[in-house]
Amino acid sequence: MTDRREPRSAVVLAGGRSSRMGFDKQRVELNGTWLMGVILEQLRTIFDEIVVVTTDPGLYHNEQAVVAVRDEIPGHGPLGGLHAGLKQIGCEYAYLIACDMPNIDAAFVEFLYSQVADGRPDACVARYGDWYEPFHALYAARIVDRLEAFLSGGGRKIIPFLSEIDCRYLDEDVVRRFTPDWSLFANINTRDDLARHSLFAVQPGNPIEYRDE
Repeated sequence: MTDRREPRSAVVLAGGRSSRMGFDKQRVELNGTWLMGVILEQLRTIFDEIVVVTTDPGLYHNEQAVVAVRDEIPGHGPLGGLHAGLKQIGCEYAYLIACDMPNIDAAFVEFLYSQVADGRPDACVARYGDWYEPFHALYAARIVDRLEAFLSGGGRKIIPFLSEIDCRYLDEDVVRRFTPDWSLFANINTRDDLARHSLFAVQPGNPIEYRDE
């Protein structure tokens, strides 16, 4: 990790069972490689602290530089996880990612931080046409009270919440300089997705296991 004046935080959302994968994605292993281990190792090279919001904090008790917490407001999906993560971080911003998104680009992370250096917006999020990418994005810790009020009022979707805060949007053509095929934002939804991923270098059909504590 290079020296910086400003420490950085990452929040990883590692929820429960995936209906398409067949079991909890945060426990997935293939060919002896733990998917979450791959993600955490990449994050450690960029971030000073990592908060994992999870249904099973014990899974991370031996992981260096990782704090694992549960949702404080369960049942609210990614927004509930973001809320729990923002309450834990010690930095101004959190970089949000999910446990099934193994593609991380340090140059794009640096670009995101450059975009919040001027004006210090509440969030910085990429756009894809009319769609917004809520992951691989920055969120300021100071929005936690507004986020809690949004959740308490019945809000569940992240896009409506973004319209209530000062969000800086990154246009698609700018983001594609870092990820021309948009693969940075790809997630693993099925066993074949995992088996095909370049990080694992195995063929579809290899047995997938899951990690015990």
